[in-house]
Amino acid sequence: MHECRADLVAALDLDEFSADAYTSASYLEASLEAGFDVTDLAIAHDVSKRTIYRVLDRHDIDYETPPKNGPARRLWSAHPDTVPGDD
Repeated sequence: MHECRADLVAALDLDEFSADAYTSASYLEASLEAGFDVTDLAIAHDVSKRTIYRVLDRHDIDYETPPKNGPARRLWSAHPDTVPGDD
């Protein structure tokens, strides 16, 4: 959790980490643009992914939604090097 927080502070050039920053539309947009995903934000802010999704929806921020279940979900969650292909 502390590593995620430090990464967010460094990537977004923040003075300090704010535990409730995830409620801000500008913070969420900047975090997603910097390459952080919903899981990273949930871990850093010690909330559920569902909470992050709800705030994204409240602010009408576009985001990628992972598949709900099955092979597509496992593929989505897999490390990129797991699936062979063109680089």
